[in-house]
Amino acid sequence: MTAPRVVLLILTWNRRDDVLRCVASLPRLDYPNVEVVVIDNASADDSVAALRAAHPGLTILENAANLGYAGGNNVGIRWAMARGANYVQLINSDTEVTATLTSALVRAAEAAPRRAVVGCRNLLLEDPTRLWGAWGTLTWGPFLVRSDGAGAPDGPPWQVTRDVDVAIGNGYLWRCAALEQVGLLDESLFGYHEDVDWCLRARRAGWRVAYAGDAAILHRGGSSSTPGAQRVFPQAYFLGRNGARVAARYGGPGQRLRHAGAALGAAAARAARAALRGDRAGLARERAFVRGSLDGWRHRPVPFAALGLLDAAR
Repeated sequence: MTAPRVVLLILTWNRRDDVLRCVASLPRLDYPNVEVVVIDNASADDSVAALRAAHPGLTILENAANLGYAGGNNVGIRWAMARGANYVQLINSDTEVTATLTSALVRAAEAAPRRAVVGCRNLLLEDPTRLWGAWGTLTWGPFLVRSDGAGAPDGPPWQVTRDVDVAIGNGYLWRCAALEQVGLLDESLFGYHEDVDWCLRARRAGWRVAYAGDAAILHRGGSSSTPGAQRVFPQAYFLGRNGARVAARYGGPGQRLRHAGAALGAAAARAARAALRGDRAGLARERAFVRGSLDGWRHRPVPFAALGLLDAAR
């Protein structure tokens, strides 16, 4: 019997060294029917040339502009679905795979046909004995969701299979039949919380969101938003904005009020601590978070130029 066809998508934006390490790890996979596709979001650091030199047969989709996480991955998802994929798997460029990652996720998905998406254990690349995160729980708190397991020692509590609110948006496997019904990632979110939005949409449509703890990926995390990188993604702004957008879309009045109050209150507390330390960068992050939150509640367009995203598609 032929194994279900998986197209594994890796989105990259000005992270040449990360994506080269990620692709170099893929021969570890023991799954027999997987095709790898890299999507480049108009990188300016020769990522595509370096990938073609190192991996001449690799499929690379080149976007003419930075479409964000949502738009960039949607290009790959459409490509995969048009070619008859049964599943698509999304992994970040700042990761390395483990041998059984894809096979364990497919096994969990095939065991329950209403599982729309299956997430995996994200282990810290720097210390694989600890978790980057396991799954997301919707709390309506400052960041809308809690990343369960973040920083915890790896062990049996995280090596389970269960339904969850949100599958962490790295390494997760999506059923194409669910994508056809639920739709793709919301490109208006651009980056951050698009995985939360999709999982909530899927659950409303009667699908299940699952976590398979026997599947693991090594995750450094945050490379696109790390200060000092060639191009830095404005993480704080989009966390604030998209938390508000998703809360407004799915929350009741009390939940929306809870998120708004928690988000702005926590930002004020973080800003006060940054001021006491003389941390100007920390203050700037909190201003960006608050601006994003207010823009999200007021349905304002993303100020791409002000955020330094001059290569972003409008």
